[in-house]
This record gives sequence, structure tokens and C-alpha cells, in this order.
Amino acid sequence: MGDAVRKASSLFREGLACSESVLMGFADANGISSEIIPRIATGFAGGIGRRGSVCGALAGAIMAMGLEYGRNRIGDSSAFDLCVAKSSECYKMFEKEFGSVFCLDLIKCDLTTPEGKRIFRESGLRENKCARYVEGATRILLSLTQGRDC
Repeated sequence: MGDAVRKASSLFREGLACSESVLMGFADANGISSEIIPRIATGFAGGIGRRGSVCGALAGAIMAMGLEYGRNRIGDSSAFDLCVAKSSECYKMFEKEFGSVFCLDLIKCDLTTPEGKRIFRESGLRENKCARYVEGATRILLSLTQGRDC
């Protein structure tokens, strides 16, 4: 369980975005390798294109949930239903732990403006807040996937 959290945290400290770090940390810890990881997660950073919507760390966890439980063919309703249920639980757990699922609520900073980006950098929000969301989203993800082979 700790490997994915350590990997996601390390990737985040090295410079990957929150969404990329959670997805890549989970994938790496589970032996999943693809050139599209972390690329597929990049646009979710900062609450989808820095718009402050759903936290990128949570989005990364939901994408990782798809790696674990998602369907790979039309008509696989059992995999679809399981993945959607697990994703919903992940969302609820993140919201309960952090009080919101929205980046703007969590960091109180508008990343679409130069002033917001400056405040984000100078206030250490990435290190002091976002790192916690990366770790928390990864822990929640693992609590919902542990015991299942990838």
C-alpha cells in the first residue's frame, strides 16, 4: 500500500502535476506501464486546465480506478457498474476527508490568473496543500483497490 503513496508523492515533488502523480504512482506500483501515462492525466491538473474544478489528485485517482476496474469492451456492464461504484466511493471519501472535491475550494487560489499563479508559488500551496491531496487521494484509491490483482 505504501509504495504507490511514496511513488505518487515522489513524482509530485519531482514536478509532475497532481493528476499525473496519482495515476502514475498507482500504475507504477502495480506494474502498469504505458506511454500514455501520465500524458492522459495532464489536462486534469489544477482542477481541469487550472479552472479550479475537480481536484486533479482526485481525478488521477478516478483514472487509476479505471485502470483497476474499468471495462475494456462494450457490453461489460458488471465492470462498468463496479468501476462507477468504486469511483463514487472514492469521490465521497475524498470529499469527507478534505471538505471539498474542488481545487478552488481546497487551495483558495485562482490559477487562471497571473496573480493567482504568483500567490500559489509564493505561498507554497503546492508543497503545503496539494502534496496532502496527492497523498490522500492515493491512500483512498488504495483503500478501495487493495487485495485485488492488477
